[in-house]
Amino acid sequence: MRLMRATIFAAVAVIPSILIALAAYLLLGGPSQSSEWETWMYGPCYGIPGLCIAAAFTLGLREDQEG
Repeated sequence: MRLMRATIFAAVAVIPSILIALAAYLLLGGPSQSSEWETWMYGPCYGIPGLCIAAAFTLGLREDQEG
């Protein structure tokens, strides 16, 4: 059950993480009309979505704390 919940959390986190990555890309000075790839783009384009999805997956794996 935990693995399924973690997978759903990660799948749902894809869209917001892409929007956050786009905002970070534009805030870091990425031109919106350029098709040229530069090495600094790895952080906002792969790092931020990857971290968001990994965090959502980890959050889904956590045990429920019933108290």
